[in-house]
Amino acid sequence: MNSSVAETPSSLPLLPPGNDDSPPTCELVEKPDAKAEETKKNVDSFLRLSWYCARILFLSQFILFGSAANMIFLVYAGAAPQSVVCVGDEINISDICKLPLEERTRLNCSLMPVYEFHSLNVEFEYFCEEVAHVKGAISFQMAGLLFGTLFWGYFADAKGRRLALIICFTVLTFLSVTSSFVHSFFMFQIILTLQSFFTGGALIVYGVYMMEHLPHSHRFLISSLIAWSPNYILFTLLAWLTGDWRTLQLVIVVVSLPAFPAFFFVYESPRWLIQRGRIDEARVVLERMQAIDGVSQTKKEDMQKMIEEEHEKVLARERKSKNYNITHIFRHRNMAIVTMIISLGVLLTSMISFGLMFNLEKLSGSLFLNSIYLGLLRWSLNIATGIFDFKIKWASRKLVHTIGQGVVALGLVLLTWTYFNGKSVGLADVVRVSTLLSAAFVSQTQISKGMMALEYFPTVVRNSAASFKTVCSRIGAVLAPHIFLLPIPWMPYALLAALTLADTVAVLFFIPETKGRPLPENMPEKKKKNVTESSIIAQFQKV
Repeated sequence: MNSSVAETPSSLPLLPPGNDDSPPTCELVEKPDAKAEETKKNVDSFLRLSWYCARILFLSQFILFGSAANMIFLVYAGAAPQSVVCVGDEINISDICKLPLEERTRLNCSLMPVYEFHSLNVEFEYFCEEVAHVKGAISFQMAGLLFGTLFWGYFADAKGRRLALIICFTVLTFLSVTSSFVHSFFMFQIILTLQSFFTGGALIVYGVYMMEHLPHSHRFLISSLIAWSPNYILFTLLAWLTGDWRTLQLVIVVVSLPAFPAFFFVYESPRWLIQRGRIDEARVVLERMQAIDGVSQTKKEDMQKMIEEEHEKVLARERKSKNYNITHIFRHRNMAIVTMIISLGVLLTSMISFGLMFNLEKLSGSLFLNSIYLGLLRWSLNIATGIFDFKIKWASRKLVHTIGQGVVALGLVLLTWTYFNGKSVGLADVVRVSTLLSAAFVSQTQISKGMMALEYFPTVVRNSAASFKTVCSRIGAVLAPHIFLLPIPWMPYALLAALTLADTVAVLFFIPETKGRPLPENMPEKKKKNVTESSIIAQFQKV
């Protein structure tokens, strides 16, 4: 990504040096390396950050916003009231939820919730302990995301990225409008689960579709700009402007509507077409992309040759990996250890991230401001970490992971201490800062784990490992709301802090550094027995 890219007279970027896996030839020609670079091309050679790519980015932004907004919708729709005032004859209690349950049942008064956002809890009158009903809906939402990710990831590989996005986004929009008119919390839960199924599909497919159209040298930069954090800030502003969950749901749909006409101006991913053997369609799509970008058309013979060579590479990889499945990531001792550490680690980071995010209403200050602070912190950290990783070669994956985990662990320890000593009210600012920092820095550990997994596992099992990791992440999101509903206030933070420290140590000691190393292609060979040891065993068996 950080290597410079040469350009031909037609301004098409060439294949970056070092990516040619073909064996060197023995022909005596003038400047063989230079000519090889000029003639050897792949799909990246026909991708430019130009007009057609702008169409892809336009579509991606609205798909990301619509999907991410529905995923974090319960941050506001599930927010508990700040307090519940009890007003009656000679009774005026500022917050009835602070009284014991037995004492509350004996009171005869009208309940008046105080809130910043008209949430499901306010509308359906889930107060005090009853807010757990709405928080529990997060588990149904995350379960829908889990199954949606698995199903639509497979569907997109089999039937196409663009088709999967059209189906997911169309159904998601319809369900979003429907959910805003329900009149019972039970129906809302059912529709929310269905929404999440298609949300998971849109989120998993849009990222692949966007990356398959971006030039190699711009992928990290674009991923930092069209990302979760800036859309989280935009969603917060819309929540503040709307004020209630029904209007917010409809506004999300309206803001996302430009994605629909955008579908008519983009094509299927040429990479996917090549992988599926649809060579003629891939050639037509690439030619149309060049025409939109105003690039002088490459010779059709060169493009056809490139497409056929890429397809042969795909077939070769498939023949090589057809005998591998998800069980193979556990068949080698070291790989099994790395798999479990990374998978349990993403489960943990998912619990921390979603658990803290869906409890922002408990912090002092405005829920809207806290959400904006969190979005700005995460976005700034993502960009800073990307620059740090790009500019400083010794900034390893494990170093970034350790720094992020250290801040998260420190924040969780402070939260444990304040709640254990009953000082959460007197030290409200400490609770607020600790929560926001922990929720922000946990995103860096998620990114680090993702990069380590991508760079550690061989090509033949990389997709299987990524799928297993994604499942663990979704399970963590399902468990998150239940962890933070434990009856002892300091228990969730203490548990997560201990697990964070254990995860940090495990990564440091058991996962090898992967930055700067070539991606492995094949599974590690099994260790052969020592010749002397084998001969001794054979002799012993003879005896």
